[in-house]
Amino acid sequence: MKKSIEIISLIFKSVEYLDLIHKELTSEKCKVNGWDVSIRIVANDATDEIINKLTKLDIPYSIYNDPIPNDYYLNRVYRCWNYAGKTSKSDNICFVNSDMVFSNGWLENLLKHHDGTNIPTSRLVESGKMRSGTYGISIDCGKSPKKIDYELWEKVNTSMREDNIYSGGLYMPCIFEKTRFIESGMYPEGNIYTDGVGTLNGFVQSGDDWYFRKLESTYGMRHVTVFDSLVYHIQEGEKDD
Repeated sequence: MKKSIEIISLIFKSVEYLDLIHKELTSEKCKVNGWDVSIRIVANDATDEIINKLTKLDIPYSIYNDPIPNDYYLNRVYRCWNYAGKTSKSDNICFVNSDMVFSNGWLENLLKHHDGTNIPTSRLVESGKMRSGTYGISIDCGKSPKKIDYELWEKVNTSMREDNIYSGGLYMPCIFEKTRFIESGMYPEGNIYTDGVGTLNGFVQSGDDWYFRKLESTYGMRHVTVFDSLVYHIQEGEKDD
């Protein structure tokens, strides 16, 4: 019996980014020999235009309506990721953003390090809209879906690919075992501020960082960046659109 994994992306308001992630998820780049790979887009308090578009696309989707619709947007994003993970029908889940373009082998190479001891994440090549984080590379392969330079992206992927992993890094795409994701309590409902989860006051720790550290302290897992799993990240995708 094949092992199963579901690749999940959220979408909110941009048809342009919906078209991009639909194209990426349904490509050969998201298939891996020996794995049952499924895909899904989760409409996160999405506009009617997005819902109508999803009904016309050949891709599985689900609709999430946040219980606190006027809450800070990032808190609603984390709750939607938790919903997406809990409702997956696969044994493993891979979270991606809608403003990403994948490389050949990105998922297969992530899965090589998904062994219960690691939290494997891809290495990001980013557009330069924002400063890149740990191991991120700033190369402008396009700052919007319609301006992606696929030829340049392929050259970057070929030249930057390295068969190695390094501790730490950025947080998505990432792979979790579904049961452990749920049993660990999943993401906090927002970034961690001085006054607590979901507030907006004082020092901030990202919810991703908090959760990865929790997995490390609870299960002894190690957050790693897989250097031959390269993914292009437009940055600030739908938020900018």
